[in-house]
Amino acid sequence: MKTLLWIKVMLVYFVNSATCYRGNAIIGLNIPTEPTLDPNTVCKTYPDLNPMQYALCSRYPDVTASAIQGIQIAIHECQYQFKRHRWNCSTLETKNKNPHSSPLLSKGFRETAFAYAVSSAGVTSQVARACSLGKLKSCGCDLSNDGRRAKQWEWGGCSHNIHWGDKFAQKFLDSKETSAKDIHSRINLHNNKVGRIMVHKHVQTKCKCHGMSGSCELKTCWKAAPEFRGIGESLKEKYNAATQVANSNSVEGKLSLLYPSFKKEPYDTDLVYFEKSPNFCDKNHKVDSPGTSGRLCNKSSNGIDNCETLCCGRGYNTLRVVRNERCHCKFHWCCYVICQKCVYNEWVTVCK
Repeated sequence: MKTLLWIKVMLVYFVNSATCYRGNAIIGLNIPTEPTLDPNTVCKTYPDLNPMQYALCSRYPDVTASAIQGIQIAIHECQYQFKRHRWNCSTLETKNKNPHSSPLLSKGFRETAFAYAVSSAGVTSQVARACSLGKLKSCGCDLSNDGRRAKQWEWGGCSHNIHWGDKFAQKFLDSKETSAKDIHSRINLHNNKVGRIMVHKHVQTKCKCHGMSGSCELKTCWKAAPEFRGIGESLKEKYNAATQVANSNSVEGKLSLLYPSFKKEPYDTDLVYFEKSPNFCDKNHKVDSPGTSGRLCNKSSNGIDNCETLCCGRGYNTLRVVRNERCHCKFHWCCYVICQKCVYNEWVTVCK
């Protein structure tokens, strides 16, 4: 029964034979574009909510639906950023699965740090956008700047409610971390915060001109949540420069650097980890690793996707294939994604 409700409620794929592709493996629905979002259709069908998350969902089911879509957007971005890596985020997108229940997210790897941060950013951004659409009962546009004037324009329009998105993301995701003294909880809370900070740092100012014949006698501007690709790229840079912290349960709940240099604690915008990542070469359920067997590699590349590195020295096969992939996906509130179908007919090299 729960599985049936799950399939019917969270995200819709509109399948057009020419342009759309049913590609979302976590949440696949067939519901109207204006679904009824209540505790029965949202909270009871999304798996592995803890009691605090369930209570929050029961109070704000429509906001939670946007948060869940934000997590899905984040997983798609994770897959894009890591598509050339041995770990490519693919196991976080599994049907009827909450990505946060993945064994990898119970570890202290760099990859775990990125997954937490990008999920937090996804929830913050998507909830902020949904507020501004006027679809949510509990929030609307951010009107804090309305009426204020700058030199050549004034604030107006409907600013995305980044503050409300931040607060909801914090309540929804941080509630999973029950112990401030536990190293896992402390790094997860830190990396969640990094994701929210990145949304704030990338907020855009958009403007519209008003006047006769396209003139700009009056210009109004508003704040908009950033395009998520920019957030993903910034977080990937932070993944590359992630800070290793000591594996200790501090009484103060503070994180200390494993190799202190000119600073004693990680910066607020540093991704942090404490465990060395596995090589992800082989299938390993304990870390949710699918391995790299069957992955496409690039024999002419000098990067991390070259066949020697990606195939972990096992070699590769060259094949002629016709493959279909989802591409150019766009998420719409609430709750569906439309993807195009890209068809490739080519020679490929595949890891043994």
